[in-house]
Amino acid sequence: MSIGTDELACGMGWSGGQPPAGYRAGAAPEYREGVMTYRGGDTVHEKPVVAVPRLTRRAVVRMLVASGAVAAGSLLAACGGGGATPTPAAGGAQPTAAPAASPTAAAGGATPAATEELWEVASYYGTYDVSTKQPGRPATSLQGPKMEKWTRPKANKPYMIGVSFPHLKDPYWLAVDYGIVDEAQILGVGIELVAAQGYNDLTGQINQVEDLANRADIEGIILAAISYASQDQLVTEIVKNKKKPVVEVINDIQAPDITAKALVSFYDMGYTAGLYVAEDSGGQNVTVVFLPGPAGSGWAPDTLDGFKAAVEEKVPGKVQILDVKWGDTGKDVQVSLIEDSLNAYPDVTYLVGNAVAIDAAPDILANRQKKPKLVSTYIIPPLYDKIAEGKVAAAPTDFTALQGRMAVDMMVRILNGEKPGVDFPFQSGPLIKIVTTQNYKEFKYEDMFGPRDFRPVFSVKPKA
Repeated sequence: MSIGTDELACGMGWSGGQPPAGYRAGAAPEYREGVMTYRGGDTVHEKPVVAVPRLTRRAVVRMLVASGAVAAGSLLAACGGGGATPTPAAGGAQPTAAPAASPTAAAGGATPAATEELWEVASYYGTYDVSTKQPGRPATSLQGPKMEKWTRPKANKPYMIGVSFPHLKDPYWLAVDYGIVDEAQILGVGIELVAAQGYNDLTGQINQVEDLANRADIEGIILAAISYASQDQLVTEIVKNKKKPVVEVINDIQAPDITAKALVSFYDMGYTAGLYVAEDSGGQNVTVVFLPGPAGSGWAPDTLDGFKAAVEEKVPGKVQILDVKWGDTGKDVQVSLIEDSLNAYPDVTYLVGNAVAIDAAPDILANRQKKPKLVSTYIIPPLYDKIAEGKVAAAPTDFTALQGRMAVDMMVRILNGEKPGVDFPFQSGPLIKIVTTQNYKEFKYEDMFGPRDFRPVFSVKPKA
């Protein structure tokens, strides 16, 4: 049985609720026959412990979603660690290119420190064994989730980092761009960003990434892969042959040689949306049309799997999925899928799916007498506003901009010589929370997406 160190710090494991004198957060305890042993240097502490079940990813999600409608505080918040996500540093980035940034450019002018605690994350440590990997789930060879605070590193050099997106056609990826660009400016490192034409442009992304990898000045690549399973060879070529690390961001990827991952599980995002529908439906028989997004992506199928798992667990047999409509997240594609769905199923209770579809749905429903409830599997800026206006019921937030920041931080740590899975998590992402019409005021727009006036930035010069 394994118990995370933060459970101990919360008083969930040590008898009496307190760790022994000399306990150091982050140290690995050992559990054996009702005794918790902490070894620190030459000192060994042993204490009897109360029984604590292992926290699974699914249990963490359930704990963070109270009644499927209220954004619960995180485990660290419950322990007195605070539940609010800090507002990202104000961005002064301009379209296309941003100036060289000073490492002291953080909000308030504070110099970034390796011990600076930022937002709450769920982290996985250990060795990545792809044979234990399933889409949408962390490899079971990894240990976690560990609830902890993310910390910002210092860059030892003004590194130059390549970044590849599937596209920049919607506000979601603009938010990731903001997080990456602003974090690079804070740390004084450079960014060169390229974007493919969409999830149908796998060849285009591969060519763009190869071009980045062939550049002598690019020292590592942050990749938001178009495909979960079709870019393994690309990653291996860069990591093994070109000796450059690749950090995956947002979209999951199989890639046995991937260096680290800054992302949340879209299975958990779908699961969270499913919890909401299960609770909101009140145990009644309801119907759903599900619009996941691109079928071959490293995220859309996972949202469907997670959603199905949640509704079957919470209200078995009560939620009927009438149809699943796959398609690229371009707005025209999603509008067509919604119109087809409503014509085929005019009495459907819920439309659930990708944020581009759910964002477009209110306008399509405006002149229809029967209006299904709208639930997204992730959030983008326009959806936040529509939730506030009551036009959309709910959407889980993965704190998109923070994932971009984390990818930059991971890359800097790797280039500094730190080892993923040992010195910092191999995989980590912000804690997922649900945004609803009842609780949207608890979530600051800037925390999730960055400034409203941010425009795409493709290049940041490293600090000279």
